[in-house]
Amino acid sequence: MTCYRRFMWMLVLTALAPSVQGALRCGTYLVDNDAWPIEVEERCGPPDYVVEYPTATIPGLGVVQTEMHWYYNPGPQRFIRRLTFRNGKLAQVESLGYGFHVSEQASCNISTLRHARTEYELVARCGEPLSKRVEWRTPKPTRRLETWQGIRPVLVQLWLYDLSDNQFRQVVTLRDGQVVDIESRPNR
Repeated sequence: MTCYRRFMWMLVLTALAPSVQGALRCGTYLVDNDAWPIEVEERCGPPDYVVEYPTATIPGLGVVQTEMHWYYNPGPQRFIRRLTFRNGKLAQVESLGYGFHVSEQASCNISTLRHARTEYELVARCGEPLSKRVEWRTPKPTRRLETWQGIRPVLVQLWLYDLSDNQFRQVVTLRDGQVVDIESRPNR
């Protein structure tokens, strides 16, 4: 077999090989699931945006379980990464589409709201909302048999924005940190 054919076979096999699940590459480092937040920060640098939510509380004890979302925005040529930490360990790494340039001053309008896809993008482009509602909803069971371990509550947030150039306030609905709906609400 010639060197060229051997190289082509290696290229095909590399493309067909299963990727490492949940791994994040930061330069020459590879961060796997179950990594500690400090390990991720040491290898990838500080995140661009961090938000933490309680996922379970017990009356009298308080919060007993948390979920933290870290966002890394490498700019418009690469994908934004969202890292989900559950109880202090890396549980999931997601790609959320192309990154963007962050301006020094947030300037928000209807078009900006309609094009934002994540909680991080909303805060980076429009600033913090006037008010937030946060709740956990249990998804409706599907027809297939599910176990209790397979049913995970979904974080649903409603963010209220009052845009100065509009007579209506805007209510942005986020599900697991992703924008899913925007509706207008009369101002006062």
